[in-house]
Amino acid sequence: MNLRGFIFTAIAALVVVHSEVNYIDHDQVEPFAQPEPKTNSEKAAVKYKPQLYVSYGCHPYLAVQADGSVSAGLKGSGPADRECEGSTLVSQVYSRSDWYKNKWAIMYAWYLPKGRNTRYQRRHY
Repeated sequence: MNLRGFIFTAIAALVVVHSEVNYIDHDQVEPFAQPEPKTNSEKAAVKYKPQLYVSYGCHPYLAVQADGSVSAGLKGSGPADRECEGSTLVSQVYSRSDWYKNKWAIMYAWYLPKGRNTRYQRRHY
């Protein structure tokens, strides 16, 4: 495939994927119950689930709800802690675990609808 064909295909794929996503306001994402852990990996992920303390900036919010709708985030303008002091619907910790080169690892993630580094603000962080 030539470069022009590759670029066209990539853009078309992104448009299709983006068009199927249902975005909703960051504070309207509904929580869903944590599934009952069944495997040892799932039990360990719940047992060692970390707590997050936020001293400044955006608090974590829900990222996705049961029907697949996702948070649209917040605009990057304004103070980093404005409009995101915490969800009234709670927040969720997302995790995955797996074996890699004979070592087992857990990855935890929170969703912050607005973030800031030293120079630029971001809509999702």
